Amino acid sequence: MAKSIQALREDRARLATEYQALAKAENFTKEIQAQAESKLAEIERVDAQIAAINNAIALTGDEADEFNARAASNEDGRSVDENTHRVKQAKAAFIKALRYGAGALNTEESALVAADDPRNRSRIQNVAEGASATGGVFVPTIVMPTVLEYLKAFGGMRAVAWILSTAGGNPFSWGTIDDTAAEGEIVAEGVTASDDDLAFGSVSVGAYKFSSKTIPVSMEILQDAAVNVEAIVLKGLATRIARGQNRYFTTGSGVGQPQGVVTASPVGYTAPVGNTTSLAYDFFQELFHSVDPAYRDNATWMMHDTTWKKIKQLKDANGRPIFLPSVEAAFAGGVVSGYQIEGRPIVINQHMAVPAADAKSILFGDFSKNMIRDVMDVLILRFTDSAYGKKGQVGFLGWARADGRMIDAKDAAQTAFPAIKAFQHSAT
Repeated sequence: MAKSIQALREDRARLATEYQALAKAENFTKEIQAQAESKLAEIERVDAQIAAINNAIALTGDEADEFNARAASNEDGRSVDENTHRVKQAKAAFIKALRYGAGALNTEESALVAADDPRNRSRIQNVAEGASATGGVFVPTIVMPTVLEYLKAFGGMRAVAWILSTAGGNPFSWGTIDDTAAEGEIVAEGVTASDDDLAFGSVSVGAYKFSSKTIPVSMEILQDAAVNVEAIVLKGLATRIARGQNRYFTTGSGVGQPQGVVTASPVGYTAPVGNTTSLAYDFFQELFHSVDPAYRDNATWMMHDTTWKKIKQLKDANGRPIFLPSVEAAFAGGVVSGYQIEGRPIVINQHMAVPAADAKSILFGDFSKNMIRDVMDVLILRFTDSAYGKKGQVGFLGWARADGRMIDAKDAAQTAFPAIKAFQHSAT
């Protein structure tokens, strides 16, 4: 019988405790080292199993309906029961359109999801300017929380950034402030207090258009009433969009595309010459303390899995691993690794650079100061032309809009965002 994810986490916590005891043994012999390495292999196997279960979990059926209904109730004030009914209506129309096309919808169903319905035409410009809406359907806003969960499940930036969902795609300005250096003063009797105006700023948040590229789905699957067509299509489209978005949310230039967190993060520490690919324990201390303590309580480490592998291989003079698996992190879930550095979690982001000359391979800081803005109107186009018909397939193409920006104010002295700092390898 397969173990539950809770049981696996408990196993993982036990293994981590046993591994720490071996790694900290007073007499760290080759035999003990071998036992420790064997225990670490078990931990990594359990970690992989937990990650696989997390990736496989998807909201389906009544669970998804209630999830979406509760999310809607938080916004519109209606009861969960009322919104559950609305979710089911919108979902039924959406699934019908996926199976048979927008032309199969009646008047009421068309108003809920059809992009070429006159009542929905105004939404098209918000989603994909210039894109044809023929045969297209909108993911109902009341069903969108499920899509956002699929996007979040991909991990990387969405695991730690602040997510803001908006109904429309118009740009807006977000106020920023950095007050970490300001402090009060003692004022003598009869003396006027000093001025120290807060440095307010603003950042423009837009909505860039992302395509999933077309994915084929067999007609047999679409016509099988027992198959969850909504989950297949939405998850397939969302996964592709999430991968593309995560790349730009990580390394985007900020000009004509989202501002990547790597692009926005100033260098907190540069490794000495001779460290084009190597890492050392002191480097993490330097990066950790380059971030103001005001941001460290909510801080996270971010890196590529290759970088994390190199860190786990770091050993002290006696051959003991420097970084040990954390017992507490076993219950963190998501894409957070089962380790910590300076008590802060580690998130794996495969769009981060691997160790190389001049590369920013590690970030540390408060990622809630990085905003990801999602537009709730997502358009899905359905293709049944000969390119797909000859193969017994239907093609689906998703359009979504999003942006990513740092939303804290730049440090006036350094003209750089203070919340997140980068570790950079030496050039030579």
